[in-house]
Amino acid sequence: MKKKYNRLDIIYILFFYIFCMIYKVKTISNIGLDGYEVIIESDSNRSLPTIDIVGLPDNSIKESKERIKSTFRSVGIELPPRKIILNLSPSDIKKIGTRFDLAMAVAILFLTYEGDLQNSDFIKNSVFFGELGLDGNLKSINGVLPAVLYARKIGYQNFFVPQENLYELKYIKGINIYPILNFSQIVDFFVKGDILDKIIGGINFDDLSNDLDNLENDFENISGHELAKRALTVSAGGLHNSLLVGPPGSGKTMLCKAVQTILPPMNFDEILDLSQIYSVIGKLNKHKPLITSRQFRTVHHTASKVSIIGGGNFLTPGEVSLAHNGILFFDELAEFPRTVLEVLRQPIEDKIVNISRVNGTVSYPANFMFIASMNPCKCGYYKDMEKNCTCSINEIKKYQSKISGPLLDRFDMILEIPRQKVEKIINNKKDELSSKKIRKNIENAWKNQQKRFIGLDISSNSQMSSSHINEFIKLDDNSKNLLETASKSLNLSPRVIHRIMKLSRTIADIENSEDIKQKHLAESLQYRSKNMFVENE
Repeated sequence: MKKKYNRLDIIYILFFYIFCMIYKVKTISNIGLDGYEVIIESDSNRSLPTIDIVGLPDNSIKESKERIKSTFRSVGIELPPRKIILNLSPSDIKKIGTRFDLAMAVAILFLTYEGDLQNSDFIKNSVFFGELGLDGNLKSINGVLPAVLYARKIGYQNFFVPQENLYELKYIKGINIYPILNFSQIVDFFVKGDILDKIIGGINFDDLSNDLDNLENDFENISGHELAKRALTVSAGGLHNSLLVGPPGSGKTMLCKAVQTILPPMNFDEILDLSQIYSVIGKLNKHKPLITSRQFRTVHHTASKVSIIGGGNFLTPGEVSLAHNGILFFDELAEFPRTVLEVLRQPIEDKIVNISRVNGTVSYPANFMFIASMNPCKCGYYKDMEKNCTCSINEIKKYQSKISGPLLDRFDMILEIPRQKVEKIINNKKDELSSKKIRKNIENAWKNQQKRFIGLDISSNSQMSSSHINEFIKLDDNSKNLLETASKSLNLSPRVIHRIMKLSRTIADIENSEDIKQKHLAESLQYRSKNMFVENE
């Protein structure tokens, strides 16, 4: 038997249907570089007019209701005289930042007009980003690049973003970008049905500058240091870690800085990987839409562990991640506190850094080439041929003990850098090998490695694990005997032996040799000099 509704019941049902309709607008949030979908659900009820935001919002999100109210006043729209509830789903994840402003404002706009809007079909396949100003202007946000890449991966195509964030998105293929200056454009689009400017992503990125040949510290401007130049060429050929030890003024820092001039340019996938990290910290803009060159990050010895590894309240990336696909340089390594240096061991080995805090756990890539320089002692002249050292043996040991054995083992090369003779410095003749010429040899070595590692998640010899070494590094009997003899006489650890083998593979790649020969292994062994360390006397 059908239930009969009286007039009052029908009015109540209609009222419930009209005023309890839930509208959903999507945005994307980040935990590090990992994205997750956030659905903004808007509802209202008969209560005191206000805006309540639920779903674990932080203070910046709670404050957004005042920005939203002011924005609606600026575009001449009166909010419905009801209690508006906004739920940020999933409700069990903490929401941080101001990127949700635009999505929440659009959800309220639909609630205000009870869904009777133009272009409403856009909502299903659209994502909204942006911080609102009191005048309705949209401000740029951090981390929009990884968020958009994640949204594209899960199927979204339309992206409403602040005009200021357009520059980092226009190179991404398969997306439609709607750059917004003011919330009034959103109102005109959904209320009046006006057309918004649309930019189809995927424009050619070849116009992005990569000034490899305009960098300072070209190898041709460095006099002498032939062995060090060869060693650093090999180091760059496989992204091997290097430590340069020598007296003050010997040219260690200059040699280290010159390495960035011989690294090959990044491909587009590497550019996107690195640019996502810089997007998280807000370092992309109109003048630098993407990070196109391999970064050379110099860390001062007063830097904290958090600044190097990452973390803080917002779990931002540190120097090891900002140097991803590039170089991390520590000048005067022994001046760093030992506790700071020890945090490098995990990212150097794993090429990734995991940051665990009360606020959550994030992972950032950290595939960098670690280069460091140091004096052999506090005065700097231990074993110098021209100037006597004023340090005692105990002082030298104490100075060098800041670098632990496990950290020292993570260097593929330990190079002794002597001071150059005055005649070479005064003559100041340019070297025959410029950085541009060296870079061509390295590019060829990189191509050999990419062919070898096709289908694997590694791209350079330095990233090879034990299983990769067994597969790709084959030594003949003479080479095995040489390595065995050297490991016994030099007391090499298994980790160091593996690093020497990987180094010899890079030398062979530079010379376009399929097989690792005894001369390649012998050269890699000479790049591990520990004569400047007291315990090896």
